Amino acid sequence: MTSSECDGSRESFDSNAVEANGIFIEVTNPSPRFYPTPVFPIPKNLLGTHTSIQVTLRIINNTSTSFRLNPSQTFIPEVWASDRQTRQRLRDIDCLAASTHPNRPFDREATSGLAGLRPNLAPAIEHNETRNFDWWEIKPELPRIIFLTALLYWDNNLLVLKVPTIPDNSLSSIDHNNFWYFEVLPEQTYQLRFVFNTDRNTTPVSQSDTKEVRTVPETGSGLLPSSFVNLRLVMPVSSDSSAIEVDGIQFKTEMPEPVLTIPPNLPGNQTTVKLGIRATNNTSTAFRFQQLDSLDLTLIGDDGKEIKWRSDLMRSWVGKGPNYYLAPPRDSALFVLDGTLSWHGNRLILAIPNQAGGFYYFYDLKPGTYHLGVIYHVSALSVTNLKEQVLEKVWTGWITLPFVDLHLVN
Repeated sequence: MTSSECDGSRESFDSNAVEANGIFIEVTNPSPRFYPTPVFPIPKNLLGTHTSIQVTLRIINNTSTSFRLNPSQTFIPEVWASDRQTRQRLRDIDCLAASTHPNRPFDREATSGLAGLRPNLAPAIEHNETRNFDWWEIKPELPRIIFLTALLYWDNNLLVLKVPTIPDNSLSSIDHNNFWYFEVLPEQTYQLRFVFNTDRNTTPVSQSDTKEVRTVPETGSGLLPSSFVNLRLVMPVSSDSSAIEVDGIQFKTEMPEPVLTIPPNLPGNQTTVKLGIRATNNTSTAFRFQQLDSLDLTLIGDDGKEIKWRSDLMRSWVGKGPNYYLAPPRDSALFVLDGTLSWHGNRLILAIPNQAGGFYYFYDLKPGTYHLGVIYHVSALSVTNLKEQVLEKVWTGWITLPFVDLHLVN
C-alpha cells in the first residue's frame, strides 16, 4: 500500500501540545515525555485476539470562557510511518463488512492521507455530532480527560489498527462511522495522533440552579492536532507467544496453572492464583527492575468486554516487598504476583497484589475463559533516586505484554 504526504510540515506538530484559539490537546498516557516509545505486542493471527492500546487525551481551555464539547465530537486519528508518510485509511465500507464478518479480508483500496480525507469527513461528523447529548462543559483551567482505545488485530493476513473517532464512553454501539482503520506492518514503529474537530462548539448553556440561559461564544473552527505518541509494534518471541523481547530484555507473563477451580462459597475458602512477570536479561549488562507502582492489569471476558478493577490504594504505605530486582547478564528476575480467587458475599473476586500493600480486585466473575494483560512501565523520573544508589543500569520504558488465558471452572 502506498501512502501520501499530509499537507503541512511534520515538524510543526512535534511539540507536546499545539494550541489554537486558546485550546490545546495533548497525549498524557502513554506520556510521550516519560515513555518516548511504548512497546505493544502483535497479537496472534487468530479470530478474536487483539492488543488494546488505550490513549488518554487532555483538552485544556486557556480562554476566559467556558465552552461546550459534544461527547460525540470527532477526533480524527492519523497514523504516521517512520518514513514520515501518513498511513492510508481503509475504506469505511470494507471496514464495516470486516467488523461484521471478522474473517473477511479488507479491500486494500484506500483514500489518501488527512488532506485528502477532509472533504469526506462531513458524513461521519454529521452522523456523530447532530445527535442529542448532554454536552460537556470545558471550564477555563479545568482540563477534560478523554479516553480512546485502539485495537491491533489481524484480518486474515492483514494487520489492522482500528482507532475510534469518539471517546470510549460515547461508544454505545458498533458503528463503522465511529472507527477508522489503518493497515500497519509488523516490527515497525508508528506515530499516532488525534486531530480534534473544533467546529460546532457553540451551544446555549443552561444553568441548572437559576435556569438562566447564556450563549457560549464559538471557540473557533478547524482541525486542532494533538501531540504524537509512538507505537512500537513487536512480534512475540517465536518460541513463546506469551513473551516479548525488546532491546535484549525479554518479558513474559507466567501463569503455570491457568485452570482455576472456583472455591466453595464458604468463609475462608479461596483458590491460589500463581502469577508472575519474568524479566530475562539477554544482554551483557546487569539491570535493575523496579516493581513498585509499575504494573497495570487488564482482564477481558470471553465476550470481549473489559472488567474494571478496583484497588485499595489507601494501603500503599504498608507495602513491604522489594522495590526493585536485580537481573545479572543471562539471568532473570521474577516479579511475584500470586493472587487469590475467593467470594465476597455472592460475588466471586480475583485479587492480585499491587506490590504496594494493596490489591487489584476484579469483581463478579463467573465460570469461563478470561484474558489477562499486563503493562510494565517505569519512567526515568521515577527511578532517579534508585540510579543514585546502585551501580547497575536501571531499566526504564513501557512494555505491554501479550495476553494470557485463565479458565475458571467449578
